[in-house]
Amino acid sequence: MGTKKVKISSVKRAAHLKSKKTPLSKQQQQKIKQKREQLSTKREKGQNIFSQKAHKRDNLAQRKKFNKQASLGLFRGADADEDDDEGEGGGELLLDNVADMLDGDDLDLLQANKRKRKAKAAPVEDQQQSVGLEMAYATATKNEQAAQKIKVNLLPIKSRDGEIITRTTEVDYIPKPKRKAVEQEKEAEDDEDNSDNEDTDDAAFEDSDDDVVNDAAPVPKKKLISTTDLLIARQQEIERQKYRIGIICSGILEKPEDKMRNFNALYELMDEINGATGIPNLLAVRKLAIVSVTEIFKDILPEYRVGQVDTKMQTLRKATLDRVTFENSLLQQFKKFLQKLEHLTAQVNKRGGQKTTQSVKMATVAVQCMCDLLIAHPYFNYVQNIAQLLVYMLNCNYGAMRVAVNQCFRSLFSGDKKLDMTLFVVRRINHLIKTKQNNVHVECITCLMGLKIKNVNLDAEKENELKQKKLESHRQRLLSLSKKERKRRKKLTEVNKELEETRAEENKQTKHHKLTEIIKMVFTIYFRVLKNDPTSRVLSAILEGLAEFAHVINLEFFSDLIDVLNRILEEQELGYREQLHCIQTIFVILSGQGEVLNIDPIRFYQHFYRNMLVVQAGKNHSDFSIILRTLDEVLVKRRRNMSQQRLMAFVKRLLTGSLHLLHNGTLATLGTIKQTFQLTSVLDALLDTDTTIGSGRYDPELDDPEYCNAASTALYELTLLGRHYHPTVRRMAAHIANGVPASGEGALPTDIGKLNAHELFAQYDSTQMAFNPTIPLPKQGEPKLKKGKQLFIRSDFKTDYGKLLKDAKATRISSKNALQFDFLSELNKRNQ
Repeated sequence: MGTKKVKISSVKRAAHLKSKKTPLSKQQQQKIKQKREQLSTKREKGQNIFSQKAHKRDNLAQRKKFNKQASLGLFRGADADEDDDEGEGGGELLLDNVADMLDGDDLDLLQANKRKRKAKAAPVEDQQQSVGLEMAYATATKNEQAAQKIKVNLLPIKSRDGEIITRTTEVDYIPKPKRKAVEQEKEAEDDEDNSDNEDTDDAAFEDSDDDVVNDAAPVPKKKLISTTDLLIARQQEIERQKYRIGIICSGILEKPEDKMRNFNALYELMDEINGATGIPNLLAVRKLAIVSVTEIFKDILPEYRVGQVDTKMQTLRKATLDRVTFENSLLQQFKKFLQKLEHLTAQVNKRGGQKTTQSVKMATVAVQCMCDLLIAHPYFNYVQNIAQLLVYMLNCNYGAMRVAVNQCFRSLFSGDKKLDMTLFVVRRINHLIKTKQNNVHVECITCLMGLKIKNVNLDAEKENELKQKKLESHRQRLLSLSKKERKRRKKLTEVNKELEETRAEENKQTKHHKLTEIIKMVFTIYFRVLKNDPTSRVLSAILEGLAEFAHVINLEFFSDLIDVLNRILEEQELGYREQLHCIQTIFVILSGQGEVLNIDPIRFYQHFYRNMLVVQAGKNHSDFSIILRTLDEVLVKRRRNMSQQRLMAFVKRLLTGSLHLLHNGTLATLGTIKQTFQLTSVLDALLDTDTTIGSGRYDPELDDPEYCNAASTALYELTLLGRHYHPTVRRMAAHIANGVPASGEGALPTDIGKLNAHELFAQYDSTQMAFNPTIPLPKQGEPKLKKGKQLFIRSDFKTDYGKLLKDAKATRISSKNALQFDFLSELNKRNQ
């Protein structure tokens, strides 16, 4: 018979197969054997960590299989009753065959599908009922919160009776939002970030110097702060940046070859806004950064000029290559620093720009730093760029910057030995004054007073021409010499050339040529102003410069210059200082090479005689040095060209003006008079008090010294100066009154007698609150009290009041009630 196909459910088929205890067929045994072989091959091939997971998965599958058999064995009886009508033999065999064809995964899939069918078949009414209950509960709680009221206390009121009545009211309840969970999550995240940062810091170790350079500072939390807290935070930030700048600078100075990159951290602090952090830098921190970088460059820059070396085209040794690399990087950092300083100064030089107080302060610091670099390294690269910028800052609108640049150029002129920078600066100043059409500040002219110009002969070119003519004639004579004489002269010239090289004659000639170019440029500036703009505000400085360098003026310009100065004195409304400078310039010219000129200086004598009493012991007392320098030219160098009347008039006017000066000015005046007395014996007549000598009367108000009749008076001022508060003035006045003796009575000590007028004026100056000689301290002692004598109009008054007092004392002792005593009534009784 053939087998009959029966359709049964999967559950029944599985339960039937589990309940059967028949032995396994050959096919089943082969499948189990194949599975075991597959597992063994997998274990052999995969000797790794996944073999353990596979073993666990097999064990799990076996356990699931046994559990399912135990659970499905409970339905054995039911399944048997249902299948009684069916053929047990064929049906069971078919189920066995089907079960053998299914794996454990297929059985699991069948179980899952069964559960899904049960879930779909479940009624939906229960779910809808649960959702409705939840919504009803939510609406009920919301209505309760809306209807809930809370009591709030109001401000109390005071009744007419003085009672305090408290008040309350009910308001709606507003629940607070639940933010604790969110805040806790944020705090947890912050803690995790901090822990991660700590882990990274511990893992990646960095040098402390790099930490300071990178400025790993904690960012402050934003909160409301007071003014005091703000000031404290500012001071703390300044101290922190001070420490950071100090660490960076010390690291650079310790080994600049390896720390060149640290300059960038200092440059960030120089900017208004820090490029690394985006936070504005404090003004004090910016100033400290600029000054610190300046000091570093002053220390590490070499004294020579760094040249450009192409390392690709030339083969260098390792030490030379390292040195060249360092110099190139140093030059780049120096250039970058100068560009930042130029940017700071450009903010106050721009027309129409916003010039804030902070920008002006930063520009002042930048100018001072450039001045320091120029003085410290006048021969380094880019120094001419610094000098050119400082020349333009010499004409800025800020006095502090102009004074700083003026002092810088004076120091540069006095210390420059090669004269290259001096010549460059003077040329730039000449270009500036020419461009501005003489409309510049006084500092552009006064800085030239620092030039050290002593022995410069501007007529050297003519002398060289004459010398060349002589040499040419000498060469013609040499050509006519014999052959032996020529060889001898040739050897002699070679020896002389070698001697000149050993004496550095060529360097002296080069330096002399540069100095000549400098003084030519200076006089070009002076003469341009005098010719084109005699009313300029720099006229006083121009005249002062002419008076300083008048001894090196070319002889060809003397007559024209004297005419120009005379016209300025007579036509222009000059101050006393400008007039004194004009007069000083003229007399310096006439006392030197100008003696050959046929010029009558009587008009200049009158100008000088008129202005001698202008200076007094006030604000203009320092200008007395101009008068002293002019007196040296008039009374000492040109004394032989003066008449006796004029010489006496100048001495009398000078001694009269000494009464209005401070003690150092008075000493300088007496020193000049002493020197004049020693050089000529004409002035001895002024020490004679006999007024019959001479013709006429002395007129001190007359401006012409030739006709004021100074010979008819005497030096009465010496009597007043003999009672001066300064001991040296008293000694000097007595010395002149005694006829300037070299020894004996009235002679001066050696330390005072050897000083000239200028040394006396400077040595006894008390502007620094130092009195020379030192005033001795008074002796400490107790004051002595002296009893005075009693004087009475009546001679017997003393005896009378003595008796009255004795009687009153006796009555007071006898009667205890007498507490008072009428002295006046008792005295009148005795007189009656």
